[in-house]
Amino acid sequence: MKVFKFFVIGLVFLLFSGYTGAQTVTYSNAESLFNAEQTKVLEKAEKYITKAESKISKAEAIEKKYAKKKKKKKKYNKKTWEAKKFRIQAEKDFLKAYQDASAVYSQIIVGTTYYDDNDKSEAHALNDDAVSLIEGADKKMSTYNKKIGDSKYLKKVSSSSVNSAISNARSSKESAYSKQTEALDIVLNQGRKKELDEKDNKAWSNAQNINTIASYQDYIDNFPSGKYTSKARQMIRQLQAEQDKNKSVVSDYVFKVQIAASRSALPKYELAGKYSNTSEIEKEYSDGFYKYRVKSFSTYSQAAAFRDQLLRSTVPDAFIVVYDKNGNQLEVNDEMKQH
Repeated sequence: MKVFKFFVIGLVFLLFSGYTGAQTVTYSNAESLFNAEQTKVLEKAEKYITKAESKISKAEAIEKKYAKKKKKKKKYNKKTWEAKKFRIQAEKDFLKAYQDASAVYSQIIVGTTYYDDNDKSEAHALNDDAVSLIEGADKKMSTYNKKIGDSKYLKKVSSSSVNSAISNARSSKESAYSKQTEALDIVLNQGRKKELDEKDNKAWSNAQNINTIASYQDYIDNFPSGKYTSKARQMIRQLQAEQDKNKSVVSDYVFKVQIAASRSALPKYELAGKYSNTSEIEKEYSDGFYKYRVKSFSTYSQAAAFRDQLLRSTVPDAFIVVYDKNGNQLEVNDEMKQH
């Protein structure tokens, strides 16, 4: 029975003493964002946390000493006035820690270059809310902070009212910390967004240089939510319409564009550097050379337009070859160029 009695007393003490676990104000995930000066500020803020927790331990020791008198509220409040003082002082230290950390986080959040305007708006809004919450936490404790040296007042005021104010203030600070760390996560994500943005721009530029249905489809496949996806689909529709129109053109010749020739077979990665859609590359061996050609056009002008795109981008020595209907290669002449 004695063991059970002490357990109940201990439980009541924890519930009504305003006990909280250890706190921290340094967001370790964002350490890469802190400069040397900001790191020092955060280290000092952590020292305020340690000081606060030491004062809470002193308050708890006093409250434990007079726990049996808890039923007699007036007597208990009088005996534990120093505990209330320690808790108020601890809360001032906690507030100082959060204020210093919040100032560091605000510097980073406001000073960051954002690659997404929506991210900037969200991060700044979170930071503004956090600053307001920190200010609110200070106001919630203002009455008690002014009376911290008044022992007569502390003997009269109830522990529950002090602890309630502390709990509300701490809730505001912790909510502020949560909002600012969420904003810091947005900041951390900007580097990844910048990298993706650069890759997106490069892929779109390559697709435009090649200017084929396959190149635009490759872009869409690799960047389904890319900045230029709608433009890529538009270009596919446009090129498809041109192809459908050209199908009606009757020609005695087939024009292709040669992108490479070598005495030995070229590896796929080397060909991909010249033409990304390697599945469209045709290989032919003749006259002691492996010859690599792409596309089939019914008119010379179509082939020339495609060749010119390659000349400006990946194949500075691309040229046109022509075949008759039976697949025999011919010399390109002026008459063919009229097609």
